[in-house]
Amino acid sequence: MKISIWNIYNQLPYPEKIPLIKNGAPTIENARWIIPRDLSPNSVYIGSAGEFFDSAENDTLIVHRYDMILIHNTEPEEAFNEVSSIMERFQKWESELKNCCNSKNGLREMLRNSAWILQNPAFIYAPDGRALAISPDYPASIHWHWAEILKNNGLTEERMEKLQESIDLTNVFLDREPTTRNSHMGNYQYMHCSLVVNNYMAGHLVIFSMLKPFEKGLPWLVSILVQYMQQYMYQHTDIFSPTSRIGELISALIDGRPCSEKSLQLFQKILGWKIDSDLFRFYLLKENVTGEPVLTAGSYLRLSGCLRNAAIFREDRFLVILCNIQNSFASEQSIETELQTIGKKFHCGISMPFRGMHNLRPYFRQAHMELARCEENGVFRSYAKDHIGSYIHTLFDQNKLSGTYLRPEISRLRCYDKENHTHYYETLRAWFYSGFHPGTAAA
Repeated sequence: MKISIWNIYNQLPYPEKIPLIKNGAPTIENARWIIPRDLSPNSVYIGSAGEFFDSAENDTLIVHRYDMILIHNTEPEEAFNEVSSIMERFQKWESELKNCCNSKNGLREMLRNSAWILQNPAFIYAPDGRALAISPDYPASIHWHWAEILKNNGLTEERMEKLQESIDLTNVFLDREPTTRNSHMGNYQYMHCSLVVNNYMAGHLVIFSMLKPFEKGLPWLVSILVQYMQQYMYQHTDIFSPTSRIGELISALIDGRPCSEKSLQLFQKILGWKIDSDLFRFYLLKENVTGEPVLTAGSYLRLSGCLRNAAIFREDRFLVILCNIQNSFASEQSIETELQTIGKKFHCGISMPFRGMHNLRPYFRQAHMELARCEENGVFRSYAKDHIGSYIHTLFDQNKLSGTYLRPEISRLRCYDKENHTHYYETLRAWFYSGFHPGTAAA
């Protein structure tokens, strides 16, 4: 890994050290003795300050490009050993982060192994405020806000609303690099970085300078920490993808379970959807097997990683895709491409487009009906738009009175489509728009 000379300066145990740091670029990979004829920008060099300053016989100079650290009353050999030890410590830290990617509680272990670097309490929270990991060994007595986080295991909806009002949380969520800001909850700063996985906001890392001010060079080390956190979340997409959490919300709406308006508004912010007015479409997939599904879990992970403007989640034995088709034809095209890729491995029922998430329930049932049609007819795709006419006639059979009013005209439209090879849905729509005049509709 590469570090900044500030990271070395912060770890040096000497009281008489003077930073003469102009740049502090994080490009240091190793430590070397000063050899003027051979200097690499990726190395930090240690030597006697007497080689540069007449009155510095007992001092040591650490040099990296344009940056220097002058240490009084310290032998170069001692400083060299100390810098080498610091470099090894950072390399060991990165190795520990790599190992955490294979741990069951990887995010929490990363915070634990980074405690000597952060030196302050930190936590990671999901877009809904729920804590994904909290720094261990920091008591609630540190600060009232930290106590609140520990008590509620993250941020409550009320707290997130207040943060939105006071610090414009939506703007804070744009941080893609560790960014330091002044806190509105006390005389301290906080460092924030959004954790983005597969183009989705998977979580947020926040570090509070409640115990000591942030050291110079810390953002670079935090950016390394963020990379491994995002790698861990990528390897566990089924847990950390925001679409898995919005799947819980969609499932509740489909089943008619109560869902708070605050939750709807929160997920609207997460995905950037206008849940009351955007156009949506359901794709309901079921693996084409008679026994236990084999490819469903893997397909879920792959689709979660490649589809945008869509929420993907698992519902029993089904894969459910809710696609926002309001402003992106490419979203539907990408799903159609994926459906072609999985071929005959899955049956898929596709609903009609519908406006607003308050209509989820009937259109999910429609997609479910089309999926059943796939299995009944031995086909792999079934689109609701292709079966409007047959479904209307089924309704007429169930309601004889309705059939006496509309069956003759509807039948004429179906005959027209067969003769002219036109699409039934478009013809039916034209018939309605024309005020139920077949001649005008045909024109």
